[in-house]
Amino acid sequence: MSFKRQVRGSRSRGPAAGLLTWNRRVQLTGLVLTLPALAFAFAFMVYPVANVVFLSFHQYSPLRSADTTYAGLSNYTWLASSDIVAHSIWVTIVFTAVSVAIEMAAGLALAALLAKLVVESRHAFGRILSRVLLSSFILPFATPAVAGAIAWKMLLHPQFGPVDAILRTDIAWFSQFPLASVIAADAWKTMPFVLFLLFAAILSIEPDQYEAARLDGANGWQEFRYLTLPSIVPVLAVVAAFRAVDAFTKIFDIVFVTTGGGPGNDTQVFPLLIWRTAFDFLNFGQASALAVVAVLVSAALGASLLAIRRISPA
Repeated sequence: MSFKRQVRGSRSRGPAAGLLTWNRRVQLTGLVLTLPALAFAFAFMVYPVANVVFLSFHQYSPLRSADTTYAGLSNYTWLASSDIVAHSIWVTIVFTAVSVAIEMAAGLALAALLAKLVVESRHAFGRILSRVLLSSFILPFATPAVAGAIAWKMLLHPQFGPVDAILRTDIAWFSQFPLASVIAADAWKTMPFVLFLLFAAILSIEPDQYEAARLDGANGWQEFRYLTLPSIVPVLAVVAAFRAVDAFTKIFDIVFVTTGGGPGNDTQVFPLLIWRTAFDFLNFGQASALAVVAVLVSAALGASLLAIRRISPA
């Protein structure tokens, strides 16, 4: 049917019928165009999650047997009563809270200083310095996590590391202070992410507000305390919630490379416990139950992020 005939048919049926037909065509075209994305999401997101939920109610060890045995709620009963799981959750909570707090504090301070430098630099040297600093701060975030973890192992080596050489000590940081060392490595890796988001939020504040504050006699700290900080509180909340989701559910590679969860279970975070349950103890049922808990925690934190974003002022 040609466009002219379609228009005539729409006119004969009335404007409402023509608009309804047009909306249906648009919806059908949109559905056809999104089918590849929906198929991709189902293949790589929906099906794996559904399979994990299925395995969480079964006993399955592929190297022992190819069969799955229905286990009911026994995997979840073990999860709720296991001291190892409780300890791992506690370690992950401490890691998440301290790491995110360091990232938010350092990122906010550096973002405020960089924004002040960018806005107030009137000479070429200041502009060049701000660009150099911004480029250098992105390097930790751009560094692969495994490479960064290896670098931190070298920096904190008790015999050859420059940190002990400067402090004139021989502290085995990843053995004597394992959780603090892992937190430092993770905060160094992900702090630039927080920095640049908060930097963009601060730059979005109208410069006229700062000029008015200076005319009222406000100093730099008062500008930050009473103008900058209240203006970016919604962004701070969303960034903190997002980093909490990421830190709780995805911290694996840095811990795996630096401490392996040790010494003992001192740094056995929750994602590492899932991996060890599956591939060290070959219990995919219990590992799947742990993964389901991780997904639920991630969903709860993600829902809190959306709630914070929804109630935040525009």
